[in-house]
Amino acid sequence: MPALEKDLKKEILKLPSNEKDKLLLRLIAKDKDLVERLHFVLIEGETTTEERRYDLKEKIAQTANGHYNHPDGWMLKAMRSLASAITHHVKITKDKYGEVELNLYLLTAFFATQPSQFAHLNHHNQNSCAFVGKRAESILKKLQKIDPDYYIEFETDMNQTLEFIHTHGPGFYARQIGLPRQWKP
Repeated sequence: MPALEKDLKKEILKLPSNEKDKLLLRLIAKDKDLVERLHFVLIEGETTTEERRYDLKEKIAQTANGHYNHPDGWMLKAMRSLASAITHHVKITKDKYGEVELNLYLLTAFFATQPSQFAHLNHHNQNSCAFVGKRAESILKKLQKIDPDYYIEFETDMNQTLEFIHTHGPGFYARQIGLPRQWKP
């Protein structure tokens, strides 16, 4: 985004306050994420984070229960779409705990409902397995950024996820990127 020229900046600051307000509202309306963030902060008072997280978990569970013939087709598209929804949730709410929880839940939900899709690495699931490996690596990095007091809440699920990954199709990619077999907080 280009910076404003000093002269233009001075002239904008000289504008009457109602004129500046109109300009500001017009600019804000053009950025949907900013509008949603402002709504979350100003209207919801940042109190709906848990609700938003719960709704997203429901969406993940519902999507994971779908019928997928080929893992690298609709299932991978669904997982990527859900990962984008999680990223959007974090962008709006700044929910670092939820980012870890939801990403971990994304993997465990698909492992629980679609285990056969990850059983062995083959040409039908190589992209899905790579996605899972990268997502697990990302979760481990995000875990380092949250308060260590929360580690106990994620330890069991993270270790079960790593175990599943290393003993199934995604294990090949996990070894390539150096994913540990066990997470020790």
